[in-house]
Amino acid sequence: MSNPRWNVILNCDAQSSTGQIREVNEDSVLLWAREHVALAVVADGMGGHIAGEEASRIAVQMIYQAMQGSELGQHSEKLQAPEWVTGQMRAMIGDANRAIVRRSEADPRLRGMGTTVTSAFVQGERVVIGHVGDSRAYHFHAASGEMEQITVDHSFVEAMIAAGHITRAEADDHPMKHVLYRALGQGNELDVDVYETRLEVGDRLVLCSDGLTLHVQPHEIARVVYGEPSPEVAARQLVDLANGRGGRDNITVIVIVAEAPSPAPEPRMVMRARAGRGTGMLSDYDPFASADSQAPNPTDDPDPYR
Repeated sequence: MSNPRWNVILNCDAQSSTGQIREVNEDSVLLWAREHVALAVVADGMGGHIAGEEASRIAVQMIYQAMQGSELGQHSEKLQAPEWVTGQMRAMIGDANRAIVRRSEADPRLRGMGTTVTSAFVQGERVVIGHVGDSRAYHFHAASGEMEQITVDHSFVEAMIAAGHITRAEADDHPMKHVLYRALGQGNELDVDVYETRLEVGDRLVLCSDGLTLHVQPHEIARVVYGEPSPEVAARQLVDLANGRGGRDNITVIVIVAEAPSPAPEPRMVMRARAGRGTGMLSDYDPFASADSQAPNPTDDPDPYR
């Protein structure tokens, strides 16, 4: 099959910080990108130092492995079928959930661990997002200036707002603001929200953990990502802004910018990941194939926790 012609190329970056209060970064993040294809994942672990790191690491690792097995970045017929990509997004997050449950049952130190996941597969203009928890995906539309929160938080407070029991202003200080009713690790069965959107030239896609939205409002995110053409600089500015306002949680941000293709685009390859290990630093290599990583090699059993 011949390669499709896309109207945009993708310029991307990811940044993660432990924050100002926490001693350990329980967020895991993955950004794999070439000119027209990107896989971006943010997972915010829960359950304490060891458990939260492990849950988010498993989720990111298994999503990456699942898409690698689907010829990630290649113009295969499968990846060009919207219904297949949507089904794959649900399936791989569901598999990650079951792996976390089994790992938790096998190790008493990890009992009760869980994680959020917000994952985006971008191929040209087409975006498919899988979501569980309260990490978020935003689409900032360049043509209209509109700001769209694609995902809906799976928190009790968000459910109370939807039911009309409290207002958005009341939710800001609600004691159950960060209590989730849906996350990976809660049981073998999991509902995964899947969304689709399309990018135009100039649009921005932002994925983030709630450590960013705890301190930075959506309109402020929009101002930063529109005001700074470099996704790396924009992501760093957002992390710095959250840290400057207290940094009460781990902060992870991925920024994807849809740019107009040049007549002779230079090849681009981005691979940035942080798969646990208690540091806010991102690696510019594949941590899942690293000998000193805690994650198994991607060529091993795709579900190492079976």
